[in-house]
Amino acid sequence: MSWRRIARLLFAPGDGFARDSLPAGAVRAWTDMQIVSHAAFVPAIAVAALRQPALPELAALQAATLALSLAYHRNYERSGRLAVLEGSTAKTLFAYGAAQTYLSPTPECLAVNSSLMLATVGSYVVTNVDMRLYERWHPIGLHVAPGLWSLNVAYNQESLLLLPSVVECMAHASACIENGLP
Repeated sequence: MSWRRIARLLFAPGDGFARDSLPAGAVRAWTDMQIVSHAAFVPAIAVAALRQPALPELAALQAATLALSLAYHRNYERSGRLAVLEGSTAKTLFAYGAAQTYLSPTPECLAVNSSLMLATVGSYVVTNVDMRLYERWHPIGLHVAPGLWSLNVAYNQESLLLLPSVVECMAHASACIENGLP
């Protein structure tokens, strides 16, 4: 496997798989592990939305990723617009998690975040390089591990919207809008 292929896997939007052997309208059962494993995303959405202060960006991004991922996997990961949108949203959630990992408030939090981030990226690369591993390891590495990672962030970290540079940027944009300045 070349570094170029790994970089393309990590940074290009997903494009789904050809599923020529399936009937056109075939969908996964709600009890399929690819679907059930999405339950791991729900606790982080709840914690991020309900805690004070909330992490609204995590709750929104995780909820969007959950909805798109459920639709994508229910549809047997077929190529198309849904595959591209789901892949882009999932990678945005990963980038958010990487930023939060960098900002981990304690060594213990950094260890948990880093371990789950590595499990996620490792599973992504391995299951996309060897498709025979996809059905078994994708749900664990790309649903359960990121769900736990997001839960750790939701429970232990602060909203990125509260970072001084983000707050300053939002205040500047707000002042420009109010004063009609560019």
